[in-house]
Amino acid sequence: MSQCLLCTESVRSYRVSPFCFLVLVHKIRCGPEKVEKKGAIAENGERGVRTSDVTIPVSSHSRMTVQRLCWALPALLLLGLPAAAENPTPVGVWLHPDKRIEIEIAPCGDRLCAKIVWFKRPNGDNGQPLADVKNKDPALRMRPLLGLNVLQGLRAAGENDWVDGDVYNPDDGGNYRTRISIESNGNLRIRAFKLLPLLGHTLIWTPVH
Repeated sequence: MSQCLLCTESVRSYRVSPFCFLVLVHKIRCGPEKVEKKGAIAENGERGVRTSDVTIPVSSHSRMTVQRLCWALPALLLLGLPAAAENPTPVGVWLHPDKRIEIEIAPCGDRLCAKIVWFKRPNGDNGQPLADVKNKDPALRMRPLLGLNVLQGLRAAGENDWVDGDVYNPDDGGNYRTRISIESNGNLRIRAFKLLPLLGHTLIWTPVH
């Protein structure tokens, strides 16, 4: 007489849960045998029985086979679940709204900083690489803009807010306070200001994938 296996730890008989019983019916062929149900005897002519509680004698080999299935299948199901959403982060490369500059934000110690990593037009009218010609310090006006650190000091102030940053704008040679956040669509909102955020200017940068 062929014998079926279900997920339990007893040696002589095993209580069938609906989940493990479905595994049994799907994976293992059971020969003709009588299946003992609560209060009645049901003939199991071909394969499987109803998924109510049953007691079935099992072989040691079958017990080990299906017991492994019952442990493995839930793990496989878990692998198909979506990963937990991660907190947003500004770390990465971002494109300026006018699509002419990209900056890369990266950790600098326990803060965040950013540098220019790409120009749409990397050379000026004289054919030379763009330089910091509008800097208020004449000694710095020949330094190249590519690779220039333009943002520093940002610290996290919540799950989606970074504050206390200082940003340098090569377009006017000015320094500004800044705070940033990430919008629901994944874009980066940078608020630059002199005294109060309310009196500042906002730019929306897009991620570079």
